[in-house]
Amino acid sequence: MISIRPHKLFIYAITACIACIPSFGSPAGKNNDWIDEIDSYVNSNPDSAIILCNDAIREHYPLDGSEKVALLTIRGNANFTLGNYDTAKADFRKAADLAFDIADTLAYINALSDLGVAYRVSQQQDSAMACYNHALNMIKDGRFPDMEANILTSLAILFANQGRLKEAIPFAEKGWKKAKLTDDIETQIYAASSLGSALFLAGDHNRGLATQRSIIKIAERKGIPRYILKTYASVIAMHNRLGNTDSVNYYINRGRTLLDKVPEASIESVGFLEQSFVVLTKMGRYKESLDIQMKILNMLDSRPFMPLHLLYQRIALNYKGLGDIERMNDAYIKAIEIADSIHQSDINKQMSDFNARYHAAEKELAIAALRHEKSRRGMIIAILAGVIAATSLLLIIYLRSRRRKTELANIKARIEGIEQERGRLAHELHDGVCNDLLGIELALAGGRNDTAEISEMLRTTRNEVRSISHELLPPSFNRLSLSQLIAAYAYKSDGFVEYLPSQDQIDLDMEQSMNLYRIIQEWIANIRHHGAARYATISLKQSGNETILDICDNGIAFNPDEANSSGLGIDNIRQRVKAINGTIDFTRRNNINIMSVKIFK
Repeated sequence: MISIRPHKLFIYAITACIACIPSFGSPAGKNNDWIDEIDSYVNSNPDSAIILCNDAIREHYPLDGSEKVALLTIRGNANFTLGNYDTAKADFRKAADLAFDIADTLAYINALSDLGVAYRVSQQQDSAMACYNHALNMIKDGRFPDMEANILTSLAILFANQGRLKEAIPFAEKGWKKAKLTDDIETQIYAASSLGSALFLAGDHNRGLATQRSIIKIAERKGIPRYILKTYASVIAMHNRLGNTDSVNYYINRGRTLLDKVPEASIESVGFLEQSFVVLTKMGRYKESLDIQMKILNMLDSRPFMPLHLLYQRIALNYKGLGDIERMNDAYIKAIEIADSIHQSDINKQMSDFNARYHAAEKELAIAALRHEKSRRGMIIAILAGVIAATSLLLIIYLRSRRRKTELANIKARIEGIEQERGRLAHELHDGVCNDLLGIELALAGGRNDTAEISEMLRTTRNEVRSISHELLPPSFNRLSLSQLIAAYAYKSDGFVEYLPSQDQIDLDMEQSMNLYRIIQEWIANIRHHGAARYATISLKQSGNETILDICDNGIAFNPDEANSSGLGIDNIRQRVKAINGTIDFTRRNNINIMSVKIFK
């Protein structure tokens, strides 16, 4: 008989090599052996478990009622592991109905419990509660403490997921009490971890940690490395949340000593490694975290709990922390590509399903047309509706693909903009501040004692450094509006910039405001250092659905199409304008240069 296993109540998805399966032609008395073997694939290779269950049921091997219930339950758990919740619920319902018909109480309770879990993750809380209550009412005689422990714990998780921790904790405590009556270490880990997590989330950190430590001691007393490793992941997360760095390091180091004693791609190994790299990134230990991520990716048989595109996003965060912008960019691009491929697979499946339904409908309409000539008009309308639906689906697919490409282009544009800004600031430091300091050094070395001249040179250098440092500081949009930040920028320009505020209400989001502010900084720096301008004016106004930024200066004539204009940061400005769906225009009237940026709602 198949007992409820706590690990089936979570979605584990790791790949494993399939061993040789015994022939289904075995005598009926040996059926339990190969049923148990199929059950062993539910977590390691759920696809194979489903295929084997289908073969056994379809080929009508000599199965009694209880064996068929077991196969339906196994198939339901395999579908659950793959995330096919509706299919899993259908299998569990069939198993429960059959178990009820043949009066197999244990199998009936087992199927009800699994069905309750499937309802819970499908957000059908009322149905889940009904399954759990019905199952509990059948085992109150205490004959099955392991099953009672799992159902009570599942009820605790049901309440906890709804934020009702005060109601969750009593169920979790009862589940832990029942679990301690069994010898099943996995049931005990499931119950204790759930109770510890509920207590911790409710703010009772000491009891939560104490419960977690108690199951760690039980696992260590058993001396089985994979069980010990399984208990470390949640306690690491708890200590990290409390800021107990020493405890985090202690359990990470203890876990590392066990990794060689556990199969590399096992559930316990991958789960511990994933929790470790998440915590190490938060602690700023980017290199250690990155090494673990690379180890997981290099495991031939591992299927991480974390979706692969999210794993690459975590990898990008570590590269960012290490200052490796190029590899950070590569990781983000990889994450987007994987997310796109998953999205495209879903679309392809939808299109295949639609195509099959469309052709089936087309055949049915053709038969109906032969029988009933008068129904031609209805057939034409149906075909037109199918064509319209197909066209709409293709349009949706095209728009989604276009949006993904736009997101990728925006990421690349931002990174290129960062690099160009660094280059511009480096040139300003080299051509301005460094040359001024060299002049002061030569003056002092030549024995010139004109303190007024040297003081003026130092004041100029100080102003240059202050101007560059102001450009490096991010604007404080959480405290000031864009108009207020521009006014502050003009005030700090020593009279070079005049801001002409408007009475209009400027309607911009954070990203648009940030990019406009950086455009102002970039352009003012260009005209001040390269355009020979003596002053500049800035105006920002709202005209209907357009926001208009104008910057005017009295510098030399500027032609954005000339070859020597590329060094003035024009490419960077244009990329920022494009990122906020705007336009940019350069004109010159009455010896005044005008740069105008328009943003459309």
